[in-house]
Amino acid sequence: MPLLRILLLAFPLIELASLIILGQAVGVGLTLLWVLFTGIAGLMLIQRNGWGMLQRLQQQMLVNRSPQAVLKSGMWGVLAGVLIAFPGLVSDVLAIPCLIMALRHRGGGGGPDGGNDEGGPRTWQRGEYTIIEGEWQAGESPDRDDRSRLSDR
Repeated sequence: MPLLRILLLAFPLIELASLIILGQAVGVGLTLLWVLFTGIAGLMLIQRNGWGMLQRLQQQMLVNRSPQAVLKSGMWGVLAGVLIAFPGLVSDVLAIPCLIMALRHRGGGGGPDGGNDEGGPRTWQRGEYTIIEGEWQAGESPDRDDRSRLSDR
């Protein structure tokens, strides 16, 4: 726990040092422009991901699907926006993997037909048949009800 407190105190100092080094390298004007640009971009990213996540959550709930992939994508997007909005270069670099994760989880999961997102079995349509992904272990015998259903076909 003390290490976390030290890191939380050191992070703004590291960010300040990175901005000072950037200011010495490219000038004060460009450094201020960078801070202004990343602040606006971060706020736009937070707003876009927040509203987009709410809309996608509503769509998932309407079709009775698990909202796990939507929440995961939205969480990474909002975290990236917060890191970009925070002034400094280190937080901007840390936002890049968050953006990648947000884009990676954007589409959800499933098979060729879209399938279910993470949190449930995946399904595929093959002609008139629906294939549901599942598990089977050798040596297991089907239940009595399953045998009667299989013999009816």
